Amino acid sequence: MTVAAPKTLLARGVGLCCLALALGTWAAGPERVASYDRDLWPESIDSPERFDRASRQEILAFTRVLQRTPLDDADALIRFTGVKAPNQASVKLWLEQSRQRLLANYRAAGGSADSWTALLEDAQAPVADARWQAAAEGFHATYLYEQVRLAALFPAITSEIARLDESELTGDELPDRHFALSFDDGPSANQETEQLRQWLQGEGISAFFFVLGENLERRLKTKPAQSLNALYAGQCLASHGYRHVSHQKLGAWQDSLERTRQLIDSVQPAGPATSLWFRPPYGQRNAELVAYLKAQDGRVVLWSIDSQDWNARLKPDAMQDRLITLMLLWRKGMLLFHDIHPKARQVLPELQRFVRAGGLTLERCQALVEPTSPR
Repeated sequence: MTVAAPKTLLARGVGLCCLALALGTWAAGPERVASYDRDLWPESIDSPERFDRASRQEILAFTRVLQRTPLDDADALIRFTGVKAPNQASVKLWLEQSRQRLLANYRAAGGSADSWTALLEDAQAPVADARWQAAAEGFHATYLYEQVRLAALFPAITSEIARLDESELTGDELPDRHFALSFDDGPSANQETEQLRQWLQGEGISAFFFVLGENLERRLKTKPAQSLNALYAGQCLASHGYRHVSHQKLGAWQDSLERTRQLIDSVQPAGPATSLWFRPPYGQRNAELVAYLKAQDGRVVLWSIDSQDWNARLKPDAMQDRLITLMLLWRKGMLLFHDIHPKARQVLPELQRFVRAGGLTLERCQALVEPTSPR
């Protein structure tokens, strides 16, 4: 079936402007977040070919922005990110890796460039729709700020921007056109987890649920373990730590991991071996923690596409537009949501339609677990 409704996510073209959102004062949060209205994109993304065509254009737009943004010295980084003491080596590594990914993605999308220089040449070709170009480049300028800021802070403040160890999963390991869903902070106190799980089950989708130990423990005081086992049946239950705090400098990080592991094992004793698969809150962790998990067949699981669903100023439509643009840009990855907020549940039906029409795959969480750590 061809999906071409003009106001659905599939038909939302690149919009007029980038939405710059002021956020809270959390230490690792950016001052603005990229999103834009996709209504100007000239065609529905209702086939693999059209997905590739849109993907190529997003890659070229990001490439143009990346090439013209001064990031080569400390003063330029300070002006661009606001970080007072940016780590130039970390930014340089991120730039090198991003250029490699952009080139590989462009070729996967049907582009013929065989080098970064050739990709830059393709990016300078005239763009037919000036309004689309302005909107796309506005988005990518803000998204570049998000990413470079994280790289400039790393590793003084660790995050999803880079690995501390090759064992860490980010979503980049997935094949082209493959994405995985993940949800943090549950189980919710407002039935969001139950409603989301019901939708996932109906669609035959399995996802990672990185639960907070204190939330799971609270549920276990009022519900038997068997009922929670049923709630998470078919999903991969994993750890977000006992409380939602940074684990980078947390003295009791081992206790946080072990308490949460015991709770998960009591709920899903025969499930995937993910009770020591850990998503650190804010992505903040340290090398000792990573090594501890690795020694016990656990691992850190980060993400590569952040929905920003926790941000109250980012409305569901804007969140959809952000997600779809980043999926076009990176072509694979781990999507981050939170099952304590309704926006994930609100946008996922449209996202699933986009996935199907574009010839994409939502990877089973078990497929990421089974090759590495069977129970």
